Amino acid sequence: MQHRGLIAGAAAAALCLGGAAAHAQDCMAVMARNPQLSTFVGSLERTGVAELLRSPGPFTILAPTNAAIEQVPVNIRNDLMGSQPRDSFDPIRGPAVVNAHILDGKHMASETAGRQEIRMRTRNGNELILNRQPDGHYSITPGGGGFSAGGAHRIQPAHVVQADIPCSNGVVHIVDHVLVR
Repeated sequence: MQHRGLIAGAAAAALCLGGAAAHAQDCMAVMARNPQLSTFVGSLERTGVAELLRSPGPFTILAPTNAAIEQVPVNIRNDLMGSQPRDSFDPIRGPAVVNAHILDGKHMASETAGRQEIRMRTRNGNELILNRQPDGHYSITPGGGGFSAGGAHRIQPAHVVQADIPCSNGVVHIVDHVLVR
């Protein structure tokens, strides 16, 4: 009977440690586990920004889904990220685009509670404007100035499709549009 108690205690400890280990993963490891973020993760790796997201941080990442990246015009997408994993990319514009999705500090969704508009700066200097919609959800739109990828079309506001994914060095929010003009 005492042996069963030890086994149960060891199993409970393993589950607790397993949960802590899963939470202890950095933002890159967390995003790499999500198949809907594979294009963004590949872009972070190709541009070298992935190394930053493995450092202590903290960071807030607004990670666009594969479907969001597919909506970017193909000529801009290829210039910025390459069309294949080994393709070259623009060494200035590529990192600027992925850094347009990264904020310094850890910003949880709860920070927006009760506020109509919030303005933040990304790592590449772009302004992001969060506006509360009538349904209570927020839209995210790049503000004027800062980096532009050269798109001529009006950018669609992004929406968070999954918020507050914890990482050891920050938090990830999954968005449904790329956050550059």
